[in-house]
Amino acid sequence: MSDPASASPRSAPPSAWLRSRWAGWFIAGVGVVALLLVPSTYDALYGFQAGFQLHRISLIGIYIIAALAQNVLTGYAAQPSLGNAAFFGVGAYLLAWTNTDLHQPYWLGIVIAMVVCALLGLIVGGPALRISGTYLAIATLGLVLVTQSLLDLWDKTNGRQSYDLTQLPLSLGDDHTLYVFIVVIVVAVLFFVRNILQSRVGRAWVAIRDNEAAAEAFGINLTTYKLLAFVISALLTGLAGALYATWATTASSSSSSADQTIAFLAMIVVGGLGSIVGSVIGAIFVGFLPLLLQQLPAIVSAGPIRIQVTTLQSGIFGLLLLLALIFFPEGLRGIVDRAGLLMRRLLNRHIATGASEGVER
Repeated sequence: MSDPASASPRSAPPSAWLRSRWAGWFIAGVGVVALLLVPSTYDALYGFQAGFQLHRISLIGIYIIAALAQNVLTGYAAQPSLGNAAFFGVGAYLLAWTNTDLHQPYWLGIVIAMVVCALLGLIVGGPALRISGTYLAIATLGLVLVTQSLLDLWDKTNGRQSYDLTQLPLSLGDDHTLYVFIVVIVVAVLFFVRNILQSRVGRAWVAIRDNEAAAEAFGINLTTYKLLAFVISALLTGLAGALYATWATTASSSSSSADQTIAFLAMIVVGGLGSIVGSVIGAIFVGFLPLLLQQLPAIVSAGPIRIQVTTLQSGIFGLLLLLALIFFPEGLRGIVDRAGLLMRRLLNRHIATGASEGVER
């Protein structure tokens, strides 16, 4: 009689295969290939406007990195920080400064932005750990407002409206190349975050999130792991900020604002707290929704009533976010989870039906 543990993967039922590591790698591989085929697909669909459309899609990739960074800190380490927009703005300005004023290579500017933001996360995270809950959220929101004021002061002191990047690599001026560049970085960040979360560090964050007292009783150093969450989140947000400056070819103080903070928080709440898939779905939702709202007619007439839709876009955006939270309190990730559960049930039912028919024969 053969040992079930030594059975070939081919003998495992399809439903078990769907939950296996190989299924995850297969789905990820298909997703990467599909993303890399988007430029050629857009060329066929939009023609000379393909570059413009790809440029808009590239922004969603940047949002995915920012959402992952926010979810690491808030969704996994359970630190309700609202300060990530500060690192987003600092990362953008540091790239502009090193690239435009210091005439340093673009790649060095990216590295400097990430390292400095990680150090700022370390500096800010230390005092922030002395408070928690609502107090931490308010304190870190204050950091965003202070950072925006300082960046705005830097612009006004130099007599400019924003900080333009004038020495970007020529290859990144092409929207197709920029899209592929951002996709590659997003895939690398997803792989990095996934491995972090599956390591001892990720398990410690989850333990802290579930029960701090129990985690500390099992020997987990709360200060160390919370501070590490701040550092990694700040590093990834700084990378997202630098990529945003690359995408926009400019850095603006508005990138470090309360609105940007709310956008980051909306991504993980709508997508799903404590979930990589939720981060991706939330970033896509928040990134695509304004684009879809822009497709609405500028003015809607109903008899004598004329409504200018553009003035209602923010309200429509907020309403859709509210509806998403009401019907999917666990986030839009719940749709993916339910779809996977339904698929496994259908496969199991199909296998059971096939087995019963075989017995009857």
